[in-house]
Amino acid sequence: MSISITSTTTVTGATPSKAVSFAVEDIERDLGKTIAPSETAGANIVLVEEPHNPETYEVRVSDGNLEIHAGDDFGFIYGLYAVSREVLGVKDFWFWNDQEFAPVPSIEVADDFTLVSKPTAVKYKGFFVNDEVLLEDWQVDNDKEKPWRLAFETVYRLGGNMVIPGSGQRGEPHLKLAQDMGFYINQHHACPLGARMFAAAYPGVSPKWPEEAPRFEALWREAIEAQKGKRTVWTLGFRGQGDQPFWNFDPRYATDEARGKLLSEIIQKQYDMVQEADPGAQCCIYLYGEAMELYRAGVLTYPKQVAKIWADNGFGRMVSRRQENNNPRVPAMPTNDGDNGIYYHASFYDLQAANHTTDICNDPRLVAGELEQVIEHGGADVWIVNASNIKPHVYFLNFIAAIWRDGKIDFEKVAKDYIADYYGKDNVDAVFDLYEEYWKAAVQYGPNWDDHAGEQYFNHVPRMLITQWLRDRNAPAQDLRWMHEADTLKEQIEFYRGLIAPAAERYADLADHVELAAISAELRGKANAAELIRDSIGVEVGIYEHSVAASVHVCDALLAGYDEDWQHAFYDAGLAAEEFTAGDRAMRDREHGVWANFWRNDCLTDVKQSAWVARQLMGYLRCVGDGPHYFQWLRDFCYPEWEKNVFVIMNMENHPTDQEIFEAMKAKWAN
Repeated sequence: MSISITSTTTVTGATPSKAVSFAVEDIERDLGKTIAPSETAGANIVLVEEPHNPETYEVRVSDGNLEIHAGDDFGFIYGLYAVSREVLGVKDFWFWNDQEFAPVPSIEVADDFTLVSKPTAVKYKGFFVNDEVLLEDWQVDNDKEKPWRLAFETVYRLGGNMVIPGSGQRGEPHLKLAQDMGFYINQHHACPLGARMFAAAYPGVSPKWPEEAPRFEALWREAIEAQKGKRTVWTLGFRGQGDQPFWNFDPRYATDEARGKLLSEIIQKQYDMVQEADPGAQCCIYLYGEAMELYRAGVLTYPKQVAKIWADNGFGRMVSRRQENNNPRVPAMPTNDGDNGIYYHASFYDLQAANHTTDICNDPRLVAGELEQVIEHGGADVWIVNASNIKPHVYFLNFIAAIWRDGKIDFEKVAKDYIADYYGKDNVDAVFDLYEEYWKAAVQYGPNWDDHAGEQYFNHVPRMLITQWLRDRNAPAQDLRWMHEADTLKEQIEFYRGLIAPAAERYADLADHVELAAISAELRGKANAAELIRDSIGVEVGIYEHSVAASVHVCDALLAGYDEDWQHAFYDAGLAAEEFTAGDRAMRDREHGVWANFWRNDCLTDVKQSAWVARQLMGYLRCVGDGPHYFQWLRDFCYPEWEKNVFVIMNMENHPTDQEIFEAMKAKWAN
């Protein structure tokens, strides 16, 4: 025997709390997506409140209905999304991967059907929606908050219970939504306690301690009062304005001992303030960047009840991050003492070599292994995952969440199940192979397995090289010593070109393989799978294919400039601008339907800015090579051979633009 879920099915039973009502709305939406309208009576989904372990549920058929038994908000929320996934077939990343729905008249559920939750490996877990420039510029159904609503829904679907709802650059506009949806709220390590940034609250006042201690404490107290009694995992700490070490603003703290002493005093002060207002509340400190170095040096102390949040380096390795040219790689694997957790990056913005608009470029097996070691080392109390703008990172977010649920995974099984869910079973091998080729194509810029270059390496680095070449082409770029220590900029350029040039062919080949996989899916009648291939791995590969090619052209332009071969330097700069523009188009051309304008505000990696900088280089090179009268290149590339050296009149037409001269060069030199 069985019950039927039909279009008349509704959610009844216990009155849902405000948080649970969001999940109820979602399952009602999902019923509309998966069940065709009819008058046929169906079973209801009944919420049954009864004693249960925290955050657990049981779904079963009883009295002709589908019942969800739970004892708290999280239990009901997880149970509702489990029904959506397991009964209605709505996948966890349904929105981000454009899952296609074919409504049916009804769904039969056997009388012996059950879903029973199991404990998760990690206690507090969820996303930090950080560097969220794509989400903030975008809207769904003319609603700018809906992308955040969908992002938070995804956290629950993956079994999460905590979020940091934005980076705090312009306040916390999505904090209330996250609180209303019932999440535990954690705070950005740059905004301890969720307090307003000092520079925003007190413009023009130098953020020094102890001189401004009363002002800092007023901001902390304000934040504590606003959030006490709510589900909060309080972040303690003290960083300088702009997410950097506080001593950058106050050189009086010149030793590890002085820095550790101040940070320890502030952490204790903040902890006491929180516990006075919100007794028993969970607190944490982020051992991130300089805090990790102070902790390892033995000069940082904290209350024993505080959880330590260890951080990866932005590339998936549990070592301290590189800051400017300093890369100590201090081990950051949790220790088995007290409460421990991690801050882990699926996305990272470092203005050097990280991935922000693309997936991690390291072997996902090694990434998964690193996370499994975190569990083994006792780091299972808090996991906050930097998920940035969600859509570019769903492949990695899927298996990261599988680890926070299960503690250990079979990576290939998880990856192939994911591909089968969204691309179809007959595309599993092809798409899996594309993702394997993706990380194998990456440029390794250092000796460690995590030293593989994200898209910033092919946008920020060429912009830095151009800027230094224009500023002083004889001196090395000091801000690129992390990449290559050299006596001259020319050596740095030659090193960079030699490293990346072989990857241009690898990414071009991979782009061909992506398109072949998409065409193959189309020929088998799988148009949606083909579109998703192009929208996901295709966008990523397009960014790399064109950004790497552009970066090689930048190097060639600058090297030709050293030889004062201004025409070829200008031409290569133009080719670089073309390739960077194509990299931007690789994103913008995949904006269709609900994704209209999703990629528009790529303002951190900012591939389109790379094109702009290359065009600025073109202007300089033409000025030096063709100025001040700007007639010779016109004659060289636009005049017939017989007229090129006839100078009765210097030029017979308006001076061409840089782009027009470039097009003329291309017509002459392209073949």
